Amino acid sequence: MAKPYIFKFGGSSLKTATCIAGVVDIIAGFEKPLAVVTSALAGITDLLVEAGDERGRVAEIRDTIQQRHLETGRELGLRSETLNDFEAYLDTTLDDLAAAATGNGRTRDLVLSIGERLSTNLLAAALEARGIGSRYVDSRPVIRTDSHWSEARIDLSATHRQITETLAPILDEGDIPVVTGFLGSNEAGETTTIGRNGSDLTATLLGRCLDANEVWIWTDVDGIYTADPRYHEGAKVLPEISFREAAEAAYFGATVIHPHTLWPVLETEVAVRIKNTFKPQNGGTLICAEPKQRGKILITTSVEGVAVITVGGYGMVGVPGVAATIFTAVKETGTNVLMISQSSAEHNITFVIRDQEVHETVASLERALSEWIEKDHLIDRIRVVTDVAVITVVGENMRGRYGIAGKIFSALGRSRINVIAIAQGSSEYSISMVLKEADMRRAIDAIHGELDEENHGN
Repeated sequence: MAKPYIFKFGGSSLKTATCIAGVVDIIAGFEKPLAVVTSALAGITDLLVEAGDERGRVAEIRDTIQQRHLETGRELGLRSETLNDFEAYLDTTLDDLAAAATGNGRTRDLVLSIGERLSTNLLAAALEARGIGSRYVDSRPVIRTDSHWSEARIDLSATHRQITETLAPILDEGDIPVVTGFLGSNEAGETTTIGRNGSDLTATLLGRCLDANEVWIWTDVDGIYTADPRYHEGAKVLPEISFREAAEAAYFGATVIHPHTLWPVLETEVAVRIKNTFKPQNGGTLICAEPKQRGKILITTSVEGVAVITVGGYGMVGVPGVAATIFTAVKETGTNVLMISQSSAEHNITFVIRDQEVHETVASLERALSEWIEKDHLIDRIRVVTDVAVITVVGENMRGRYGIAGKIFSALGRSRINVIAIAQGSSEYSISMVLKEADMRRAIDAIHGELDEENHGN
């Protein structure tokens, strides 16, 4: 059998019956072997979250979801027999909404799984209606995870075996497996989810385990841009970037792809392509190990809604254990640190977190550092700066290349933009800067304009 392609369609690609018909057209026009992964219809996961948060609205939400899917099935022109079968599946699946009443992690994942189960079954029915051989595959018995609810971790060995045993025979017979994204199950067979945007991860897992030719992630944008096109009119689609560049860009704000998506295909020959469902003729962005344009790309990304916390005091200098205590306190709140910067004199440690995590994090720091603050006076301040953003410049050609950092900071200086904090990893693949959120768009314009020569020259 030839190496398969893996297609993943997100919620924006499945928003309406017209969108789904367009997806069917894309699949119908592509060569086999092919496997398809789907997200929930646009907006459905948010409704399911509401069902868990507002349990008095479960019946109302059930009716809304049921009508949305039935109307979509009718608009797709499904035959009455097929539509009846889908309606029966819809009723049975929506019965799991009753679990929202218990409100624990286990039942929350079961409730959240409903969206993908319905959309995937509906797409499989639409393909069959077009005479395209397909089979609905519930990924819960296929993707093995631990029991870390809502962010379950993949057991790669068991998952590899189960994907091969389940999907390879379907592909061999010439049919298209249509697989629920985002879902898995633990060793006890209980439903788990692998995090929001987890359908992309499902697709790359299939790509790895089936030794795919490429994984195509279909979305509503043309690919990965040199900057966010909402903020910079001159942003351009990148034809190719490396895995490392894509992962760094995703971590620092490029929302087209999730940071976790790429790990299954790292150190493999499976490439990932970002495609626009609504402009399928466009080439998109290829993410691979060895891009042809290696060393010619710089990407400017941004993260908003963050805050800077600085723990400082001249008594910290040379005192062992301060940094460990600080970050242990942060870890205990479950807070994710986006960026860290430390003064060379060791009297300041600065880090960036999400706005909504500030209050709990500062309280934890005050408890953990109380003795150093009140008794020994080694620490004299925990300062918080809000209304800031992180801008990151990413590119493999930054490594060992003279003058890039100088160009970035010169561009910001000419625009009279103050930089609050700076961080650069030892890999030299990125430079991150914290600045006032009000300056973010001007900063992106300034940096992108300065680096245009780097992106088009060399």
